[in-house]
Amino acid sequence: MIPSAKDTFLYFAYGSNLLKKRIHINNPSAEFLGIGKLEDHQLDFIRYTDNWQGCSATIVPVEGCHVWGAVWRVENVHMPALDRQEGVESNWYFPKTVTVVTQDGMHIECRTYQQSVNPPPRRDDEDIPEDRRPSLTYMDCILKGAKECGLPKDYIDKLKRIPHNGQESIKMKKLLE
Repeated sequence: MIPSAKDTFLYFAYGSNLLKKRIHINNPSAEFLGIGKLEDHQLDFIRYTDNWQGCSATIVPVEGCHVWGAVWRVENVHMPALDRQEGVESNWYFPKTVTVVTQDGMHIECRTYQQSVNPPPRRDDEDIPEDRRPSLTYMDCILKGAKECGLPKDYIDKLKRIPHNGQESIKMKKLLE
């Protein structure tokens, strides 16, 4: 059960913010509450970011697919910092309220972010095209976060099969050390 708390919001993270060290850079109040599943969405990558030296993650509405992620409680005062990190002002991502199913079957409302430009849906057995692949550094961050949060093993195995572009971001590696 996820108790409510005054002056906070629930945030569903599915990308780099799975990792505690990453989310705390801009959102020091973030408290990990557990994991959840976003139904009828697919994890994908589309827009290249210099920070990561590859494409960043997004969620694409696709019936029958799901994305696992972390549920964080964040103080309302840190919402502008999270919006800045996600590039809301530059229209990189837009905030979206979604219903996430917790491990114990509760349905909770969370804020998450979806890129403003999304790729077309793809089949589960279809690789992400080379020009949309995340960097090695970004995928490493996602995988470390997925393990740290305790996402299901089969989902982590699925994440491990996502091809990367072979690039490393020295800037982000230093930030996350």
